[in-house]
Amino acid sequence: MELNRGHYIALAATGIITLWMMSSLLTPESTETPTVPVKEKAESYFSVQVERFESQTIVPELNIHGQTEPNRMVKLTSEAEGKVTKIHAREGDFVKKGQLIIEIDPQDKPQKLLQAKALVKQRTLEYKANEKLIDQGLQNQTRLAESEALLESAKAQVKALEVAIAATQITAPFDGILEDRKVEVGSFLRLGNSVITLMDFNPFVISGYVAEKDLNKVKVGQKARGKTLDGKLHSGKVRYVSSQAYQSSRTFLVELEINNPSERQVNGVTAEILVPLKQTDAILISPALLSLNESGLLGAKHVDQDQHVVFTPVELVKAQSNGVWVSGLPNPVDVIITGQSFVSAGEKVTPVLKKKPINAELLEASTAQEALK
Repeated sequence: MELNRGHYIALAATGIITLWMMSSLLTPESTETPTVPVKEKAESYFSVQVERFESQTIVPELNIHGQTEPNRMVKLTSEAEGKVTKIHAREGDFVKKGQLIIEIDPQDKPQKLLQAKALVKQRTLEYKANEKLIDQGLQNQTRLAESEALLESAKAQVKALEVAIAATQITAPFDGILEDRKVEVGSFLRLGNSVITLMDFNPFVISGYVAEKDLNKVKVGQKARGKTLDGKLHSGKVRYVSSQAYQSSRTFLVELEINNPSERQVNGVTAEILVPLKQTDAILISPALLSLNESGLLGAKHVDQDQHVVFTPVELVKAQSNGVWVSGLPNPVDVIITGQSFVSAGEKVTPVLKKKPINAELLEASTAQEALK
């Protein structure tokens, strides 16, 4: 009897639990899908530092590397044989046209000249005497012609000796500086022996070779500047542009003539020819801000108004000690100066503008003025 009662109690409990579970499933709330609140994540982009640049009008220059040269140079040679007896000017001396530089022993030439002049007097008298005899009918024309020939021969001998004596005195054919003397007092010279070199440096010349792609940018008579090794700039004009290419390099010779009142200069020193080109708009930036894209084009990365990275190809206009002038970028432009290696074209970034100090702005203005000169 006790067993049957416990069994009934267990069945009643099970029924109550079942009814409770079914009632919870049938409530209106059980038909709705539960929602879980989601917190929205704020968007963040890679930060890069940018600097704003504005283009300026400059005059780019074609840079031709070369060297200094004299306007003209000649190696003076001996036109007479004999020993050097006197040296009136040495290496490094500046001499004027016609100035005596070296004397050679004339030997017996002065005595022969006196003898030849005396013979000219004799032949002159003989010729005049024959002329009188012809007028008197006492002499024929053959005798007169013979005496005339003897007179001219004597005169030619005088002229030849005068030239030979003049050749024993080596003089400067033009103003210039002496270099590379080959003789000393007592040296014996033969015809054609080199004696000394004379160089004329007023004007002086800077010569260099221009590439064939730039040949049309250089014209004879064009004003240009020359830059010597000491950093000095000299105004001049192009006096020569070769019409024939140097075969090994396919380049053309260019000569810049520069007025040089001091008449002092050095031959063969490294120099440059700066040929002005057409005015253009460009910005001055550090070469470190330039890079190559996948196609091998040189350009710079900057940020547009939508904060996207843009790669724009540029053209090198002019190089200076404090940077390079490039064209092709927007004006103004926010160039990425920090972080450019970590971002790619088309990527959205957070630009942080770098502010320029006042003295930097003044320096840029001064640099622009210098580029216009």
